[in-house]
Formats: sequence, structure tokens, C-alpha cells
Amino acid sequence: MLPEHLILLRDLVLKKLEYSLTDSQLQQFSLYADLLMDWNQKINLTSIVEPREIVVKHFLDSLTLMPWINGDKVADIGTGAGFPGIPLKIVYPDKNFVLIDSLAKRLDFLNVVIQKIDLNKIETIHSRAEDFGRNNQYRSSFDTVVSRAVAKLPVLLEYSIPLLRVGGVFLAAKGSQGDEEVAESGNALSLLGAEIKDICKLNLGEGADNRAIIIIEKIKPTPSIYPRKPGTPAKKPL
Repeated sequence: MLPEHLILLRDLVLKKLEYSLTDSQLQQFSLYADLLMDWNQKINLTSIVEPREIVVKHFLDSLTLMPWINGDKVADIGTGAGFPGIPLKIVYPDKNFVLIDSLAKRLDFLNVVIQKIDLNKIETIHSRAEDFGRNNQYRSSFDTVVSRAVAKLPVLLEYSIPLLRVGGVFLAAKGSQGDEEVAESGNALSLLGAEIKDICKLNLGEGADNRAIIIIEKIKPTPSIYPRKPGTPAKKPL
């Protein structure tokens, strides 16, 4: 990235999130952006390829989840090109992150990013979300689960809530449809043992207005039948 784009990132994060990125972190974001633009010519990672838009719509948008990241173990469901997991990992180097995606090529890219920008305590896992949620090694083990641009909220809840320990938090990054999706999620919340604690609405400007972060707490164990077999949550949301 060019210096002016790093300055934009630094200034926006300070203004919008009241967080000061270090020079080292800015260089990690810069190399991440360069790798994203380079790899995107070979595999379809993102439709957002202009550096200024990457700063706002990928990096800043991912970092808006910072205030609610809870505990030491964080999972990013459907991480895609690494959002929001990689930006959050850059600012929380001491937390343990797991990035899950069903497409191996995306994880090939993320493994290169992890190596090139020197991230530790992070792993990528090739899995469908439903299979990952039924894996006893990971089920009920995370303090925070995050997800961005993956599915509607009732579906996301079935992917994510089984992964959380009781008391853990799921952060769903949404756009202008956030309220509508919340209204559709009452049954899923009840069945999975979770409740909405808050909805934070944001306007990041620069073409990234109408953002919403839905903060959901797991309040009791999730029945073992969830998540259902791959494909079912999307076809028949709770």
C-alpha cells in the first residue's frame, strides 16, 4: 500500500475506534493488502480491490468488532479472505485465533498471509461450518465467535452458537438489513441457548455507512442436535 493509504488507515482507526495502530501493525496491514491484491488476480477473494476501499470496507470494518472481543479464544466462521479475523489478530497478537472456511484455496492465501506478516497463535481450518460445530475438539470452547458477510443471522446463529462456551459472545457484522434479520432470529436464539445483548449501529463513511454489530451471548448449553447436517441450516433456517 502507498503511504497515503496507511495514513488513512491510521487516522480512521484513531478517529472511529479511538485505537492507535503501531508502525509495525500498519506495515502488517500494508503487506496484507498487497498480498490480497496480488492473489485476487489468481483466485476470487474479493470484489473490493481499490486500496482506499480495502482500508475502509475491509480493514476498518473488521476492526469495529474490537470493543467486544472477549477472552482468549476467537473463531472466525466463513473467514473468506481473512475478514474480520486477520485484522483483529493484528491488533490482538496474544489471543488465539482460528479461521474457518470451506474453500481450500482461500486458506492457501491466508496461510501465506500468516507467514508473511509474521502472525503467531493462529490457525486455519478447512471445514464446513456445520462440521466444525460438531467437532468435539472445538465445540463449546471459544470465548468469542465472529462472522462477516456469510449468511443471514438465523443461519449464522446455528453455525456459531454451538462453538461458544456458556457466557461467550457471538459478534455478527451486518449492514442495513440487521434489524430485519434480528426480527427473524427469535426461534433460533431460543433453540440454541442465546440472547441478543445489544445492537451497535455505525456509520464509517467512505461508502461504508449503515453498519450494525449484533452482540449475542450464549446463556445455556446448545442441544447436541445443532448444528444440523451440512446444507440444512441454509435450506431450513431455525
